[in-house]
Amino acid sequence: MKHPLCSLPVRAMLATLLLLAQAAAAQPPPSARAAVERALPVLERSAETFVKERSCVSCHHNILPILTFRLAASRGFAIEAPTLREIERKTFRELTNARAFDDAVQGLAVSDPTPNDSWLLIAAQTAGLAPDLTNAVYAKRIASWQHDGHWTTSDFRPPHSSSLFTATATAVRAIDAYLPPELTDVREAVLASARRWLTATAPASTEDATFRLLGLVWSKAPAAEIKSAAHDLRKRQGPRGGWPQLAGYPPDAYSTGEAVYALHEAGAGDDAAWQRGIQFLRSTQAADGSWHVRTRMVSPADVSPPYFTTGFPYQKDEYLSYAASCWATMALLTALPAASTAKPAAPVTSVEFPSGPLFRTALFGTETQLESWARVDANTTTGNGTSVLMAAADSANKAKLLLANGAHAKYRAPSGHDAATVAASYRGSAASITLLLDAGADAEPSAEVKTKYSPLLLASMSGDLETVSLLLSRGASANPRPNPSGDSPIAQAITFGHADVVRALIKAGAKTDLVERTGVNLLHWATITNRAQVIPELAKAGVDIDAIDEHGFTPLMYAATIDFGDAVTLRALLAAGADRRIKNEAGRTPLQQAQRLGYAQLAQALQ
Repeated sequence: MKHPLCSLPVRAMLATLLLLAQAAAAQPPPSARAAVERALPVLERSAETFVKERSCVSCHHNILPILTFRLAASRGFAIEAPTLREIERKTFRELTNARAFDDAVQGLAVSDPTPNDSWLLIAAQTAGLAPDLTNAVYAKRIASWQHDGHWTTSDFRPPHSSSLFTATATAVRAIDAYLPPELTDVREAVLASARRWLTATAPASTEDATFRLLGLVWSKAPAAEIKSAAHDLRKRQGPRGGWPQLAGYPPDAYSTGEAVYALHEAGAGDDAAWQRGIQFLRSTQAADGSWHVRTRMVSPADVSPPYFTTGFPYQKDEYLSYAASCWATMALLTALPAASTAKPAAPVTSVEFPSGPLFRTALFGTETQLESWARVDANTTTGNGTSVLMAAADSANKAKLLLANGAHAKYRAPSGHDAATVAASYRGSAASITLLLDAGADAEPSAEVKTKYSPLLLASMSGDLETVSLLLSRGASANPRPNPSGDSPIAQAITFGHADVVRALIKAGAKTDLVERTGVNLLHWATITNRAQVIPELAKAGVDIDAIDEHGFTPLMYAATIDFGDAVTLRALLAAGADRRIKNEAGRTPLQQAQRLGYAQLAQALQ
């Protein structure tokens, strides 16, 4: 049987379809409340699936949904309590499990204090997790990793994981939330240094500008500085009301959502730019409640855990679109009044804390305050094997006191960590590590010690050149340990972008011919992570600048494929002698690759 439309003339059918399309386009966008109601179910289903399937804590499917659902609850929306409870249970395990205090002090989970740990603490504060010794240790370690006012990050996945402004702003908020009262002077000094850096440093992207503004708000900057940063963010808004990730990009929900949210946090939640951003988000939401944003992770490099779908749409764009949908929803929630509804319950903690004030004093007190307790037993340990010397390890004065009272510098917990390893997880601890080494601690753990980290690996991550130089001079190996992770100090220094540490490790004999199973060498890796500053050091050391990995990519081909918003890494490769004529398996040169992807800035540098 024919469809009724088949009997109409083609012109009449097209006219009918045009009228239907016009009618659909004429429908007004949903209100902010209706848009949030449409978004929450798809966000909840996706996050629930993600935490069932993956144990790692992600920004996109752990942290952002906690912030979104908690904010929605504060505006009177009904949240699936079991879903939120399970997301928070999985997300906060490092802070709430029985061993959490010991693991924090020993530094067993150190990977990237900003933004990994700082986002974790921001979500914990949002969820109502009260300050305690565990999250205080996290905040203390984050504070120690500050570099000239800002924080570095080992992440390099734009837009939401690679910005120094994001790392700095989240560190500021986490420190302000959880650094304990004993360290008030440290807090004020750290926040003041961060304010100076944020004020003086120009942002290059909407992510930068957003978190520059948030960092100034969270660090309690003067009103004039906040106003200036808000003005800079507004200037990036497009004519349709949305914000692009980079100049020349189309506006999208990710950048618009975070910009609108930041303007609200800065007290500009009713100005024209904010209102136009809200309208953009309302008008670009898909019928299923989501927003689609295209990923910038288009290179074949293996930089994330294997992808799987959570049922959220958009396939390869799924995770960034999910993050964008969280930011868009939070932005819309800022347009709605707070409600007097009951908050979801705070996470439950089962942490086993040491009794008495000894460990708190060792962690956060002065050597004078510690002196009377140290006389009792300088080798006191918790039930899980953390020694009081480990708790005090980052302080030379407190370590000296405990060692004078008989503390054993060579003691190792069941994890394999000793006081020297703990000390190396803080920047600026060379004086304390010197005392520990002089008292018998090992600069390099023996092969029998089964531990994830060596002191040198941690110092290479934090960029503590003084400690790196000390450990190398006292016998630490510049090359990977055979167990259990095989992480390389030089690979970590590259990932965090510490050129001075890379130089020191190379001088001490670090292997520079390391190659991953996919054929990625150290110059590939420096390019993939956008660490232009280390490229001259690696090229000088003889790393093959034109090596081709299993995907047919040279470092220069990766530089032409990944758009970080500038051409600094690409130019560094060219200056070091990279061959721009080598083609990939598709037969394209780096210039043709950049042109095909529409990266005008990269193409211009290659010409």
